[in-house]
Amino acid sequence: MKKTTAITISMNRTNSAVDGEQRMTSIEIAELTGKSHFNVMKAIRNMEPAWVNVGQFHFELTSYTDAQGKERPCYSLTKTECLYIATKFNDEARARLVLRWQQLEEDRREALEWSRILCRDEDDAEDDGRR
Repeated sequence: MKKTTAITISMNRTNSAVDGEQRMTSIEIAELTGKSHFNVMKAIRNMEPAWVNVGQFHFELTSYTDAQGKERPCYSLTKTECLYIATKFNDEARARLVLRWQQLEEDRREALEWSRILCRDEDDAEDDGRR
């Protein structure tokens, strides 16, 4: 069973990378699909037993602080988990989730490329300093 972690999530930025793995919260899924967070949470809870039965882990239950300062539950899902949950939604909602994951992956590739460029620049600067 996965451990439950408490995190604070900005209501505007709900995706993150944990241990290098990109994730999306149930909050962002609700926003993208136009569904209430309550209904998204319910769908996730209802689908979790089947996910566990096929040999996967429990979904990561975490929390966020709402606008009133109260801690509320939410899920933090990997891409695969998110796409599994998306099977519960209509075609348009699924399409929005797929496109969002595509954007997240493109953003991550760009960030990695910039990181490589910066590392090369630092290595070049160090080499210049040794000469």
